[in-house]
Amino acid sequence: MVEYVFDTEPLIAFLYNEEGHEVVNEILNDIEAGRVDGVLAEVNATELLYKVARIEGNGTATSDTLRSGDRDIRALKRRGVSIKRADWHTAGIIKADGSIALGDAYAVALAHDRDATLLVGGDDDFNSLPVDVTVQQFRDHGM
Repeated sequence: MVEYVFDTEPLIAFLYNEEGHEVVNEILNDIEAGRVDGVLAEVNATELLYKVARIEGNGTATSDTLRSGDRDIRALKRRGVSIKRADWHTAGIIKADGSIALGDAYAVALAHDRDATLLVGGDDDFNSLPVDVTVQQFRDHGM
């Protein structure tokens, strides 16, 4: 079965109806229907939590906005997205190779180790990686 690993950007786009959110929604529908699997690295779940909290709090996370982030993650889990631990050693090798963000390195590591497709935004951070991974952009430019 095809498996997707989500970077944080596609899920933020989905949650806030940003450009390309329809592509992410289609994949989430396929996960919910059992046609594909969907996974989020723990580090990316952490990013999603605090980014939602900051967005909802106009730049400042509060207990209420952190609950919003928790709610969104629970909703993704109900749709079938599971949260998994990525290998720290693989993530370190990926991070050491270039300027990729730490959260992105963990998403790449999880996709690599699971032989999954990594769903990312349109920036070029994923163009040259030290490991083999299939990368799919849900939009053609970064935000």
